[in-house]
Amino acid sequence: MTMQTYDGISRYFEAATRQLQAVLEQQRDAMNAVADLWTDIILNDRLIYSFGSGHSRFIAGELYWRAGGLAPVMMIEEPTDGMAERLEGYASLFMQEYAIQPGDCLVVISNSGINPVPVEVAMIGKEKGATVVAVTGLEHSRKAQSRHSSGKKLFEVADYVLDTMGVYGDAVVELPGVEWRVAPTSTLVSVAMLNAIVAQTASNLLERGITPPVLISANVPEGDTHNRQMSDKYWQRLTRFPRLRV
Repeated sequence: MTMQTYDGISRYFEAATRQLQAVLEQQRDAMNAVADLWTDIILNDRLIYSFGSGHSRFIAGELYWRAGGLAPVMMIEEPTDGMAERLEGYASLFMQEYAIQPGDCLVVISNSGINPVPVEVAMIGKEKGATVVAVTGLEHSRKAQSRHSSGKKLFEVADYVLDTMGVYGDAVVELPGVEWRVAPTSTLVSVAMLNAIVAQTASNLLERGITPPVLISANVPEGDTHNRQMSDKYWQRLTRFPRLRV
């Protein structure tokens, strides 16, 4: 078989489709449970925080101030973009900038769930009284050794666990004559799970007679006016150093 006849596109889509279907079937209860949690968070006027270190920060960003997403979400920034995610104790330096309160929710995303920074972010969130949701790959995490001195992995710290059900190593497409695989699925599946939970949370709120606090595209005529209303309600709490209102 030549590389010209090797259909990597189909192989990836087939693998990703199988994984998404497995997640829908086996993680539906977990997703519904998190949607119920987020529903209560919003009804109680609390906040949802999202965090990911390294590449997982892009998944965390999907929840933050996103057209079609929930407005009361704050993304926690890790200043080194993952360069220090193995440095134990580092999380306490940037986590002090975020005023997480009892009753808030903290979503921590890490496919392996073994590095000190995401583990410690989850621990600090729990210390502050937040409910912690882990988005992780349990197959990989269970096979790998924790790099945190406690020996704990992210899924062992969290209150809720969303399993992306990916393979060990994340990548899914095998190449002829190559010992490693290419094309990971953790970002795709994590984003799908989180957006599905956003949709269910919005549905839950509507069932209770509450208009969900959802952002809309700024590129439609009504976008700026609508999103400004969301900003007026939440933005002061969604900044690390909020300006005082005058």
